[in-house]
Order: sequence, then C-alpha cells, then structure tokens
Amino acid sequence: MRSVCVIACLLVCTLASELAGQSSSLMRLPLMRPQTELSSGSAGGSTAEGGASGSPGFAAMPPQDESRPGTRAIEAMSLIAIPRVPPRKFKVEDLITIIVRQQKKYEAEAKLDTEKKWDIDGKLSEWFRFYPRNRLGSDKLSNGEPGFKFAFNNKYETDGENEREDKFITRIQATVIDVKPNGNLVLEATQTEKHDEEEIEITLTGVCRSEDVTPDNSILSTQVARMVLIERNSGAVRDATKRGWIPRILDWARPF
Repeated sequence: MRSVCVIACLLVCTLASELAGQSSSLMRLPLMRPQTELSSGSAGGSTAEGGASGSPGFAAMPPQDESRPGTRAIEAMSLIAIPRVPPRKFKVEDLITIIVRQQKKYEAEAKLDTEKKWDIDGKLSEWFRFYPRNRLGSDKLSNGEPGFKFAFNNKYETDGENEREDKFITRIQATVIDVKPNGNLVLEATQTEKHDEEEIEITLTGVCRSEDVTPDNSILSTQVARMVLIERNSGAVRDATKRGWIPRILDWARPF
C-alpha cells in the first residue's frame, strides 16, 4: 500500500512539472489581440470591441517586420536559430542592378509542292448560217468540223529554312521611378557608350517584385515583367553593314 502511494505522488509531481514547463516554454507565442481592440486603444478607447460597424470577430493583423517576443527569445538563446531579416523598403530614385541575360533561338523549316494539270478538248459538229432572203438554217461545214485542244501543266516546288540565334549579356544600373501599392517596382535604365566613331545606346524598362531583388541589390532580366529592351548602334560599323536603298526596293518588290 505504501508503494502505491509513492508511485501516485511521483506521477502527480511529474505532471505538475510538465505543466509548469509548458507554461514557461520559450516556444509559447503570446496571444494576439484583435485589430478592433488595437484600433480602439489607439483612438483612446472610444470604439468598442468589434469595430465601429459592430461586426463581431477578429480583424486581420497588420504585417509585422519584427519577430514576436517568443521568437526573439529563441534567437537569443539558440545556437542555430537564424534571426528573421525584415524586408527591405524601396523608395523612388533607389538604384538596382539588372543582370541582362537574353538568349533565344529560332528555327523554321517549310516545304511547298504544288502541281496543276488540266486538259481542254472540244469540237464543233453543228453550226448555223444565214441564207439568201434572210433565211436561217444549218451550216454544212464544208471545210470540216472546227475544234480546239488545250493542255496546261504547272508544277511548283519550293523549300525554305530559317535559323537564327541571338544572345545579349550585360549589366545595367536601373533607377526605381515608382513603387506600386503591392510593392512592385517600376524600373528604368539607360546606358550610353561611345568608342571613337561608334556609339551604343541601351534603354531598358520594366516592372519587378521587390522580393526578387537579391541581397547584393541585383535582379535578373528574366524576372522583369513587361520588359522593353532597345539597343541602338551608330557609327562606321553600322554604316558598313546597313543596306542601301536599291536592295531595300528589291526586297520590297520581290521580283524573284
């Protein structure tokens, strides 16, 4: 009987220690107050619980950049916990590096075979004629029966193949010209280079998410939406490779 009492006392002590440990655990998160209470507290308590409209329930909590008290305690005591980095706030006129890596390959192949063939063969066996005194009658066709025969054969065959590969790699610094309400950034970048008589002008515009900007303040061009990339070249090399007006007219008319 004494052993049973000892075992019961041990169980009660163990259960009490577990409950006390759970109540003081660092993993326990503090309870959140509803948004209505926060708003009423900020307004001096003039608004009752549930909001001014009287709708019951809990409203959505605003986003918080800092961690909760329980999480901060774990970060302070743990050897492997990583503190939460608050999201970066972008402003107009901030600079972001865009890594342009545009590469595309296009291949097309076409084949066309057309053949037309038809024969026309006819012969006139009976005709009419006017006899004296305006009499209408059948002609005897004394010179033979007239006829015709026509044959047409047309065959057209063509093969076409087109292959193109473009690659454009560069880095360009863009300026934030607008920050949307959802956090998206509107970017604009211009770059001008001049080497002797050669001049290169690059213009890039687009929209990206602020979350896609890496910690080293860069973003890939493949993550930019509605991107417009324009490259203009001018100089001696461009003039040497530019077509004249005669080839342009021939390409427009396509005589062959």
